[in-house]
Amino acid sequence: MLDTPKDRIKREAMRLFVEHGVDAVSMRDIADAVGMKAPSLYAHFRSREDLIADLFYASYTEYGRQLARAAGVPGGFRQQLEAMVRVICALHAEDELLFNFLLLTQHGFLRAVPPDDCNPVEIICQHIAAAMEAGDIPSGNATLIAGAIIGVIVQTATFRLYRRLGQGLADHADEIVAICLRIVS
Repeated sequence: MLDTPKDRIKREAMRLFVEHGVDAVSMRDIADAVGMKAPSLYAHFRSREDLIADLFYASYTEYGRQLARAAGVPGGFRQQLEAMVRVICALHAEDELLFNFLLLTQHGFLRAVPPDDCNPVEIICQHIAAAMEAGDIPSGNATLIAGAIIGVIVQTATFRLYRRLGQGLADHADEIVAICLRIVS
């Protein structure tokens, strides 16, 4: 449930950005979608760019927190990787609109995301590097392996977004996990 006008603005903006593309959506479009005048939006966000950045960074950071929790499951690296992949698939199922927004806007914002404990990419890279160091998986370029794993997930989500895949990531979680485990074998 959306509690505040700011929440409604964020949700409608996300919907419009995903449906029409970020560059095609104006503050007036967002205002119309939430039933307010465009100048009223500026009481909540200084600009369209601030709104987009706020949506991206808050959501991406929360995804990172959830991924970090999943990475902490007991067991070895393979159980942790499986838990991380399943969390990503569940996040897609939980809020496909938000997932798609992050997918479509990532290229404009990822450079500015700090490589910290709330960065999903960094979490995966660190866990792969640690697994290599511990001898749990073959040695190699941890960043390259992380990119392959992330690519499997992101490209599957992209196929879903553009209707090449009929079901969401959660419906394919077993297959996605199996592919990701093969990558580290």
